[in-house]
Amino acid sequence: MADTDLTLPSPPARGSTAAPALPGPPPGGRQSVRPGDQGQQNQGQRDQGGQTGPLPLPPHPPREEAPERPRGGVQVLDEPRGEAPPRPQGGHDLPEGWLPCPKGADPAEWVLDPTLPEPKIRIRHLTKAFGSRVIWEDVTFDIPKGKVTVVLGPSGTGKSVLLRHLIGLLRPTSGQLWVDDKNVPSLKNRPLLEVRKKYGVLFQDGALFGSMTIYDNVAFPLREHTRKGEKEIKEIVMHNLEIVGMSDAAQLYPGEISGGMRKRAGLARGLVLGPEILLFDEPDSGLDPVRTAFLNELILDLKERLESTFVIVTHHIPTAKNVGDHLALLYRKSLTLAGPKERLLSSDMPAVRQFLRGSTSGPIGMSEEKDSGDESAEYDPDAQGLEDTRDDEALPGADRPQ
Repeated sequence: MADTDLTLPSPPARGSTAAPALPGPPPGGRQSVRPGDQGQQNQGQRDQGGQTGPLPLPPHPPREEAPERPRGGVQVLDEPRGEAPPRPQGGHDLPEGWLPCPKGADPAEWVLDPTLPEPKIRIRHLTKAFGSRVIWEDVTFDIPKGKVTVVLGPSGTGKSVLLRHLIGLLRPTSGQLWVDDKNVPSLKNRPLLEVRKKYGVLFQDGALFGSMTIYDNVAFPLREHTRKGEKEIKEIVMHNLEIVGMSDAAQLYPGEISGGMRKRAGLARGLVLGPEILLFDEPDSGLDPVRTAFLNELILDLKERLESTFVIVTHHIPTAKNVGDHLALLYRKSLTLAGPKERLLSSDMPAVRQFLRGSTSGPIGMSEEKDSGDESAEYDPDAQGLEDTRDDEALPGADRPQ
């Protein structure tokens, strides 16, 4: 069999219009080549020994084993090489009976202190800013289930802003806020509404509808969010008005009652849906000391009756000491200290001691701009505080014989 030359012709010179010449048929017969048969291009080429025939194909490269796929059939691609991000340190084992860590939460931070009651609300690295103005940043603490947590802090530190984040009225700049196993900032529409149904809220001024009677104000959530009949609604409304001592004022309007009564009516409205969490925004605002004391007793009574979690924002130190189980202090755009009440009452931190005593000596100034921000600032325990300015002899009845 004659040698076959399948050498392709050289391409035409640049600028030439002549078509390249095709190789002619080999002598002794006509060669049939199937177009597009690229696998046979090297067939018939002469090897180094002068023999003709197909050249051996190069060996295949060794086959690499594919990485094991995780369950679910989704392959996780390797991260770019480099320094691995630091893993969070610490972390505790999940106590028996606690809610497991949900997807999206950091397991190392799900349990901050296993010796405390299980949290109902977990706040993790929460930051809020309005434009360039930072309200607070990197706030992390727990709100225990079934306990009264009091959030304290000087004016302008974002305590009420924190309450609005708890119910999803505001979204944080960054961070997570877990109510049970739901991350509130990530929820929208109906899932967010379902979380909000867990709350009852007492606003600073009661937030009642002026054109409705007290009865209709308290019945409003039941008519909006349930399918209960009017007979059942009446039983629930009157029961909760009786709890707060307002059953005789059911047919009055908000403008016809005092500020303290409006607060109690607002509290009754917050109770009608059987909330798991009760929020109080400055409950003592605008109340005299006697009414404030009665309101505090009402909160303690509700704590005994209900299995709810209470969150109170206030400046009133007696309320924090008498009602709170856990305290948290916001100061200078951060959380200074949070934990059981005894931990804060016995703290040596200057800002904590100054605020709890109401003293002018310490890092807290007249306004946020006047705050020194120096946590090591000297606190003078002998400086006069609000507790020292009370004149018990001037109180009514002090002159009565004992």
